[in-house]
Amino acid sequence: MSRTGHRTYRRRRAHVLATSDFCYWCGRWLDPDLKWPHPHSVTVDHLLPVSRGGNNARGELVASCLGCNKSRGNRLGPPRSKQPEARHGRRW
Repeated sequence: MSRTGHRTYRRRRAHVLATSDFCYWCGRWLDPDLKWPHPHSVTVDHLLPVSRGGNNARGELVASCLGCNKSRGNRLGPPRSKQPEARHGRRW
């Protein structure tokens, strides 16, 4: 069975969506009326991506907007657009 079709995942996903009102990564309010593929629709994200050994444990799942979830991909840490920019050159 797939990782998203398992009963435990579905139950924990429902709990995360019912108890979270804000995106874990950007802090934006999550509107439950927005549906996929809207970039601010509600999704559940793994803190440690499954491809890097993450699982469906309680502390591993967080609510996030689709834009943050997609831009993060399988990287660790915040989405690429939320990382501080590197400074180049001198500051006078």
